[in-house]
Amino acid sequence: ADIIVSGGRGMKKQENFQRIWDLAKVLGAEVGATRPVVQAGWVEADRQVGQSGKTVRPKLYIAAGISGAIQHRVGMEDSDVIIAINSDPNAPIFDFATYGIVGNAMVIVPALTDAFRQHLSTSRMAG
Repeated sequence: ADIIVSGGRGMKKQENFQRIWDLAKVLGAEVGATRPVVQAGWVEADRQVGQSGKTVRPKLYIAAGISGAIQHRVGMEDSDVIIAINSDPNAPIFDFATYGIVGNAMVIVPALTDAFRQHLSTSRMAG
């Protein structure tokens, strides 16, 4: 996949993880997840990225609510561009992300979804 949108424990609960799916759909992306999210039963095991999951190298990796533990990092650090969204400014993911957004993923992910939906529909009509 060229684009992967992944969610972690920072999404708080399974219902909130739908926001990851919504953003992925708008971008034509695949959905990924961290091990704790898979263990909690929010998504299927085949979507797990990291040491005990898949290693991915997309053009764009969006990590929402993911702290950046080494077990996850080894599975995605070779992505061309990494955008990290986390409420903790000291989260390890910011050490290797291309771009970092410090804030609540539950607010930022839907805002990105809306912005991309508007931009992509406008550019498709113009094309």
